[in-house]
Amino acid sequence: MQKVVKLTILFAFIFSFGCKKNDTTPTPPKITFLEAHISSDNSYSSVNFEFFDADGDLGLKQEENTGNQEYNVFVDYFEKNNGVWELKSPIVDSTYNFDTMLWEYNTQYFHVRMPYIENEAKLSLEGDIKVLLFFNNFKFTQTAKADTFRYDISIKDRALHLSNVITTSELIMN
Repeated sequence: MQKVVKLTILFAFIFSFGCKKNDTTPTPPKITFLEAHISSDNSYSSVNFEFFDADGDLGLKQEENTGNQEYNVFVDYFEKNNGVWELKSPIVDSTYNFDTMLWEYNTQYFHVRMPYIENEAKLSLEGDIKVLLFFNNFKFTQTAKADTFRYDISIKDRALHLSNVITTSELIMN
């Protein structure tokens, strides 16, 4: 009888370590900066980064475009002035006067949408992303005059988990 009790305790001990509960804690996506450069004609900048999402729920469908689902790639624009980085986004160009009683502004956010990535198996996703940020809308406004700038970028999955923030290398306009 003692032998059976000892074996039962031994098996219970072994099985308690052998069983692992599935971790249902949601995990935010992770991104890693790869490179950034300005196009040869100075019309846009290109930022490349890697992503990993354990939940596999990245990207937005065409119809997901309101509220918290309007954008899923968030870009903050910084300019270097006298050696100090200053957040400049959203860029507000106050050159437009639509009403004599009320000044309205042309505000430029740099947020963009990553397209939906089909993943019915809900497996983890990883890959590279290239984001093109065109200057014609913001770079040459009166507000944005610096020749040296950089971006901070983060992404959000469909469960609204925000990734870490990456910082690009500094970009210099010629």
